[in-house]
Amino acid sequence: MLANPKIPISKILIVDDNVDMLDTLEHLFMFYDFEVLRAENGKIGLEVAEAHQPGVILLDALMPVMNGFEACERLKSNPRTREIPVIFLSANYTDRDHRLKGLELGADDYLLKPFNAKELIAKVNSLLHRKQLTEKLRRDNQQLIRQQRRYDLPDGLAGTEVEKPAVDPLTGLHNGASFQQRYVIEQRISTEKSATLSMILVDVDMFRKINESFGEKTGDYVLMKIANVILHTTRVSDIVFRLNSNRFAILLPNTEEEEAFDEAEKIRSAMIQTRFFDQDFFQLKNLPLKRRQAYNNITVSIGLTAMEDARPADLLKHAGEALSRAKQNGRNLTVRFSELIRTE
Repeated sequence: MLANPKIPISKILIVDDNVDMLDTLEHLFMFYDFEVLRAENGKIGLEVAEAHQPGVILLDALMPVMNGFEACERLKSNPRTREIPVIFLSANYTDRDHRLKGLELGADDYLLKPFNAKELIAKVNSLLHRKQLTEKLRRDNQQLIRQQRRYDLPDGLAGTEVEKPAVDPLTGLHNGASFQQRYVIEQRISTEKSATLSMILVDVDMFRKINESFGEKTGDYVLMKIANVILHTTRVSDIVFRLNSNRFAILLPNTEEEEAFDEAEKIRSAMIQTRFFDQDFFQLKNLPLKRRQAYNNITVSIGLTAMEDARPADLLKHAGEALSRAKQNGRNLTVRFSELIRTE
């Protein structure tokens, strides 16, 4: 008998114009205690998905009224449905190009009919498990961000845009635009207090391989997990940003370079000790144990700089140069910009 782990999110939407296939899939998922929703074409499927918010959508590729490819594209362009995992089940579009098209549109997997029931149930449970973990991470990140102490602003700066920073929708962190604004504020504070402002730049090592092996949704989960580790590791006075893709920045007010280095090493060490995936995650890919261990050992490279007075572009440039040296020297390292100056 197939394993049937209890997943809190257990509503499945099946979109297929073949009534016999709808019946077969409905019986299969009902046997494993899923609530099943049905739709006979892509247009109806869109309406049901938005109204009922299923945990996973199984989507046939060839259908009248609206085919699966168009339905998937619309699902992923709608803010209310774009986070719902999609699995294509197709008996007609079987070429590699069709599979690639489905994945490019945002589907999480592309299976051919006739399907293997055990494989399908395992994939659905893995996607639901990933969705559950991602939602928990998002809530945890939001709570940690709310707990961060708002850095006191001197007279004349209260009410500036920094109190309502632009937010990265994936991780909940401040984004790159917010970094530029916040740095100006923190620089002014540091100047008035004759204090040092430091910056840490964090880049995920070999991130492209994670996306290629597991897909962008799992890559998104990894980025959210990394943001979570950084938020748990940094001090309440530090301000964390996601600049772009797999790169993060941290402003450390009133922090000398030596102390910033210690904080950077805490982050790097925490990443090494973090288990990013559990066994359910690997059910989506048939990976040998050695490769599973490799993907669980995600590392980061870090560059840092400490400056009393510099433009935001200079701060990023110097930290970026230190980060590049960390990458060149084998990754999973922390490099200070001052070290580069001394060796020139």
